[in-house]
Amino acid sequence: MMKNIEKYRHAFINALDLEEDEVGEDLVLGGTREWDSIGHMTLISEIEDVFDVSLDSEWITEFNSYRSGMEVLKRLGVDFDNE
Repeated sequence: MMKNIEKYRHAFINALDLEEDEVGEDLVLGGTREWDSIGHMTLISEIEDVFDVSLDSEWITEFNSYRSGMEVLKRLGVDFDNE
């Protein structure tokens, strides 16, 4: 079974059509050609599907980097630490 951190990484890879080595802690909205405003909505949709959560507009705005996305998901009960 895939760990949440792996699911999270794969959501970026799938939604933004990135290579495995392009996804990391330093990834930010607008930092790659793929993660533009349209890519952002695709990514949010993918994240919502993968983790069965719903992000409101405030959280969608806050989700502007790989790290901040993890923080948003932690608040929604997604556990990245104890896997």
